[in-house]
Amino acid sequence: MPDYALMNQYLYEGKAKEVEQMTRDALAEGRHFQEVMNEGLIAGMSVVGEDFKHNVLYVPEVLIAARAMKAGMAVLKPLLTSAENTAPRVGTLLMGTVRGDLHDIGKNLVCMMAEGAGFEVHDIGVDQSIEKFMAAADKVKPDIIGMSALLTTTMTYMKTVIDGFEEAGRGDIRMAIGGAPISQMFADEIGADGYGQNASSAVDLFLRLTGHGGGETNAPAHATDGATATGADEAVVDGTHSTYRILYWQEVPSQVRVEDDAGNDLSVELSPRFAQRIDAVAQKRGITGAEAYTAEWKWSDEQDRDGSAHEVAKAVVAELEAAVDW
Repeated sequence: MPDYALMNQYLYEGKAKEVEQMTRDALAEGRHFQEVMNEGLIAGMSVVGEDFKHNVLYVPEVLIAARAMKAGMAVLKPLLTSAENTAPRVGTLLMGTVRGDLHDIGKNLVCMMAEGAGFEVHDIGVDQSIEKFMAAADKVKPDIIGMSALLTTTMTYMKTVIDGFEEAGRGDIRMAIGGAPISQMFADEIGADGYGQNASSAVDLFLRLTGHGGGETNAPAHATDGATATGADEAVVDGTHSTYRILYWQEVPSQVRVEDDAGNDLSVELSPRFAQRIDAVAQKRGITGAEAYTAEWKWSDEQDRDGSAHEVAKAVVAELEAAVDW
């Protein structure tokens, strides 16, 4: 029996060679590729995702872990997409990471799993503008458009894409979103048809949206007759108050943490250029990105502001982005 707990730990630590070898060893033992993927890779990356959300890990460490997962998935990809393991065709999926975001590990995993589930998948890559999404949609005629984002500074572009398709008359195309900072509340707020918390749930969502899965979709059902799609924060009443703190590294803001009195909380990572700056310092000092980061950080004092967690986070991030010379 493969030591999946150890494999999870190697992935968490970003040990790509060890993860790749353990993936090969598990297959050589006769373990099914789905078992290896679910228990060895996805389970490990789920822990990374949770720690990222709870400020235990930060963007550089997540990217290191993601590279380790990519090494394992490269071994499994031929099995995931082989004819004998692929389900009958169920629909066409167009996938891309939105403009300004260069992260693709999660998107790539979703694409592989969706292909294995029977979708014809068209991956247009990272840093994609609304014009490129539209051009690709005109070409491949997808049933679903899936958008991915790792950073809160780029996830807002998903609304730009959705609004653009709405204005152009998108017909029956369904819009699905996902990524580390995405929530059902955000999906509802921007009018997406559904949200996938991870790769497996994303594929389940795609199947439901195309009528091939059980249960109801988690789509907000696009507004009709002048109605508006509602989100989890719909119950927040006027007068909502939030508190927030800013995490700094070498006096540069890296994260904003906001909590409102309605029980909503958000953790917002700032520009990807911040991660690049950490990497540059780490390389110069001959240390890891994580070591460079944890050496010189501090939280600001708690501050107050009127508004919901989402409203305050958006405002504070905009102010910081405008003020900092990246």
